[in-house]
Amino acid sequence: MGMMQLLLLSLGLALVWGLHAHHTCSKEHQPDVSKKWWMQLSGTWYTVALASNVTAKIEEGGPLRIFVQKLIIENGNLRAVFFKRENGKCIQFSVSANPPEKDSPMKVKYSGINDLYIKSFKEDEYVIFILYNHNNKEVTLWGHLFGRTPHLSDNIKKKFEEICINAGLKKEHILDVSEAGILRKPHLCLMGILPSSSKE
Repeated sequence: MGMMQLLLLSLGLALVWGLHAHHTCSKEHQPDVSKKWWMQLSGTWYTVALASNVTAKIEEGGPLRIFVQKLIIENGNLRAVFFKRENGKCIQFSVSANPPEKDSPMKVKYSGINDLYIKSFKEDEYVIFILYNHNNKEVTLWGHLFGRTPHLSDNIKKKFEEICINAGLKKEHILDVSEAGILRKPHLCLMGILPSSSKE
């Protein structure tokens, strides 16, 4: 085999390997909705970061400042249990969504109607959501970073930042809430004995 043929063969193998690696990465971080991957979302989660183009909505007292407690799969549907502070009290509530269809968002009723997209997911580490909240003819873009533990690596937080920016948000729209006491003490919050966030 001549040198030119060897060179072309090497280039061809490198191209095939590169495409395979790219496909594997995309498959890992953008789940294939043809498979029941969402079953792996079940379990305890922590809200690590929030983002919104209207930051007042994710700051203290904002309607979109909510903290996840757990995700549950019921009859193939996804139910999320959250808690939030309202009028000085901690309130637990849940929302539900049907399984996603290819290229279509899940629909979630909360503070209006939300189009929900799962943008990146690793079962034992994190999940990233981007949502479009439709309420009173206003559309608010917001994002969630959930972790299996309250603290995630800087690499995962950077991935969340990149996904938010690609969706149209800015770095200053992102709030890291991993240090908030409310994040790790839902039972105290629900008992009404958790101090306000300003004291956490």
